[in-house]
Amino acid sequence: MLKDWKFSKHYVDSAINSVIGLVEGWIKLYNRGKVKKKPEITKRTVYVKSTLISFRNGVLKVSIEPRKKHLEVDLSKYPWIPKDFDRVGGVLMTENELIITVKKDVEPNAEKWASFDVNLTNLTAFVDGEIKRYDLRQLYHIHRTYEVKGQRIQKLAKYKPKTSKKLLEKYSEREKNRAKNFLHKLTTQIARELKENNCGAILEDLKGIKDNVLNGSKEMNRKLSKWNARTFQFMLEYKLKWLGLDVRYVDPKNSSKTCPLCPGHMVAYEGRLMKCENCILVMDRDIVAVLNLQMWGMGSPKALDELEREGLSRDESSKPLCAPT
Repeated sequence: MLKDWKFSKHYVDSAINSVIGLVEGWIKLYNRGKVKKKPEITKRTVYVKSTLISFRNGVLKVSIEPRKKHLEVDLSKYPWIPKDFDRVGGVLMTENELIITVKKDVEPNAEKWASFDVNLTNLTAFVDGEIKRYDLRQLYHIHRTYEVKGQRIQKLAKYKPKTSKKLLEKYSEREKNRAKNFLHKLTTQIARELKENNCGAILEDLKGIKDNVLNGSKEMNRKLSKWNARTFQFMLEYKLKWLGLDVRYVDPKNSSKTCPLCPGHMVAYEGRLMKCENCILVMDRDIVAVLNLQMWGMGSPKALDELEREGLSRDESSKPLCAPT
């Protein structure tokens, strides 16, 4: 592979490692029966090894040809890059961009905790004794809009396959970028709010969740494909850890079906309300979920009465948080 190779030799190592990672990932999916074709490289990307990088006085240099060509980037020119990082981490090079990560040594901790329940059109949180709602309808609308566009473009495939493919790639990338932009703004807002209260985050452990539920109707599969819960968690976690706040993951099983007061079994009551078969507590299912996540994440079955003393009232049925009968 090094015959007539004029670039830095370590790029060959990176290329080999990238292909090994691709094949190993494909083998795992194949053994689980989730692939139908051979592995292929869809996007040319190379990991730039640390031996090819130098960083001094805010300027990053990446070797291209030994002692002849290098790529130079002044990180101080980009205001969105944090100023308090300790060192440059991994660097990825694609055909038209350089992806740079920066690292900071922190020991995450938190005095208090906030829990989050992510749904398709809203995000419910329990922060510093208060229930908060974040509207995700705009994010859902983005996915829905491009889904309709995609359906129209696919009709061209029979007559103009090349045009159809180019348009699908174009709008797929645009959908991804718009959704990512929305989530970055939302997670940045939440991270700043939690920093003000010195709150860590308790999140649902959703690893493999789509694999478990993407087996129902086509309509349900389409809805779940618009669910960006894992992306939200990923973005929020690294932003909180950068700020020195910790993140915990808990098993969300039955979080919306377990009464946070007794705890008994809760059943559907009316709309999104749930009713406990034991103590007759009636509460919004999203509120039930975040309260249970809060208690489970803190490692003890914290009573609802104690949560009330932090600011959550059992009689605030107008929100609706709780509607006793």
